[in-house]
Parts: sequence; structure tokens; C-alpha cells
Amino acid sequence: MGWLTTTDLDEFRQAATGYLHARGAEGTLLLSAARVVRDDRPLAGWWAAAEGTEVRGAFLHDTPAPLVIVGGVPEVAAALAPVLHSHRRHVCGVDATLEAADAFAAAWTPRTGTAARLRRHVKVYRMAGAAPDVEGPHGQARPATLADWPLLVDWIRACGTEAGDFSRQPEDVARELLSYDGAIFWEVGGQAVALGTFTRPVEHAVRLGWAYTPHSDRHHGFAAAVTVAASRAALSRPEVSEVLLISDRTSPVRRAQALGYELASERVELSFGPPTGPLPRLTGPLPRLTGPLARLRGNRADGGRLEAALASKVAPATRTPGKLGVQHRMAGRPTRS
Repeated sequence: MGWLTTTDLDEFRQAATGYLHARGAEGTLLLSAARVVRDDRPLAGWWAAAEGTEVRGAFLHDTPAPLVIVGGVPEVAAALAPVLHSHRRHVCGVDATLEAADAFAAAWTPRTGTAARLRRHVKVYRMAGAAPDVEGPHGQARPATLADWPLLVDWIRACGTEAGDFSRQPEDVARELLSYDGAIFWEVGGQAVALGTFTRPVEHAVRLGWAYTPHSDRHHGFAAAVTVAASRAALSRPEVSEVLLISDRTSPVRRAQALGYELASERVELSFGPPTGPLPRLTGPLPRLTGPLARLRGNRADGGRLEAALASKVAPATRTPGKLGVQHRMAGRPTRS
């Protein structure tokens, strides 16, 4: 059948929740995003097999967040591009597995005249069951309270500045975290030295948010300590059975494994924008100039003579339209969307 879309998130959950649960961590990420949509008319959908009963992919588009795709089949992801284009959706980026993101970008950018750029490449880890005992620095964990409001807001602002995340006001984030005890401090001698956060439970899972340590207290293991403490605090709740941790791809796997996490998947986020800017061209560097202009290089003593020589020796440049980008393969487009 192909991609089926809806603006009714309840209908989407009814059709795709079983598939998303089977996908594990990446399915949980999409379900979590569906709980906190910001768009007035979010668009969601699922890929149904020919018989219409088996779901093999799902997506959520919540402007201005990137498009989230679950499922790693490149042909399925590529087939989503014409569907979203027909709905006149403005897609600023895509969050998916490497293969799915690449396939969608290859089908989307020619339709919109945009270019794809890698924004981030992350690893998704999961912890289920009790958090293991991990050796760490001296200190203890405690939940943040309203008395911590000034410090909590300051650290959230500092963490957002370092991460380049200005999507929400620090006061709004702090207020929400305190409403469900989602912020944990690590203290040494009664002094807070690190902050860890986690999201509200969704489908029996939470995702760790920030792990922040001020510059003066870094390189002492406090970030790892508060990460474990936040994981334990989340898993201690009866409605939580799994904690997800998203880490930069360059972070060693053994570091997360030492904290009790196991690798679940890898994902990339591509951003779409004009095919210009400081980043290298996809087709490689421009060819070097040859001919009269090159021979005149360095003869700058008399600007008037140089200008006259150029005018007489160099023909006006003509622009030949070229094709920017890399060819991709795409097969198996659905017969109906």
C-alpha cells in the first residue's frame, strides 16, 4: 500500500504503536516526540505492506523539529519524500538511521532545491532493570527542589548555551523539570557540583537529558556520577522500565557500558538548506583558472594596465548550469501513498 498519513495522533498511535514497541529504543524516541508536539497540525504516518496489515515504518513531522523516521529500509524512507512534498510540508531536517536519512535526503533535495548537511551523528543506548553499582567520586545525589530555582535556571541556561540549544526558555525548562522531579543534583560537602535531567515517562521509558558540570568542577567524574544517579532515580519509578541515553558518536562505547548501558542503535540528523555557504561543495573544489588570467597573476603594479589587459584578453565568463549533489539509487517506490 505505501505510506498512510494522518494529523490525528491517536489514530497514529493505534496503528503504529505495536511496530514502534518492536523497534525498541528508536520507537520509544518517536513515541516520546509524539507526546510533546508543538505544531498545530503535526503529520504522522506509517508504511503499510501490500495487504495493509503489517507496518514496516513510521514517521512524525512536528514543525519546527526535524522529521523523525523509524525503520532502516532506504526505499521506504525515500518513498516518503514525494508524500511530504505533496502535502507541502516544510522539512528542515531528518532524524533517522544513516541509511534511511541518506535515502530520504537523496529524494527530498532535488524536489526542493536544497542541500543536505550533517548536523549530528549519535549513538542511542538503553538501560533496563536496576542500575548497576558503579564506582564513582565521593558525594551523594538528591532531587532538585524549588529552593534550587536560581541555580537550576543558571545551569540550564549555561548548558543550553554550550549545546547551542535555545529552543526553550530556561525558566520554562526548570519549571517543567521540578513538576515531576526530573532534575538531580550531585553534591559534595553540601555543594552542588553536577546536574542530571530526564524526561517524563512515555511508554514505560524515559530519556536522559542534560548532564552538566561547571568548568571548575569538571574532570572529577561528577558527570558520570550524576548520570548514574539520574538513571537510578528514573528506574525507581514503577511506571519506568527503560532509560535511554543519547551520546555523541565519538564518545567511546565502553564509557556508556561502564555506566550500565548497552548500545541500541545509531542515528544521524541531517539539516536541509540552501546549497550555498562555507561548507565544501558536494561536487568537489572548483577547477583552477588557466589562460590569460593566470598568466597575468602577480602583475599588480599598475591596476589600470591590468584591468585593460583583462578586458582585452579575457572573454566574458559564461555560466553553465550544472548538477549539484551525489547520485543515489532508489528502488521500490510504492504504488499508492
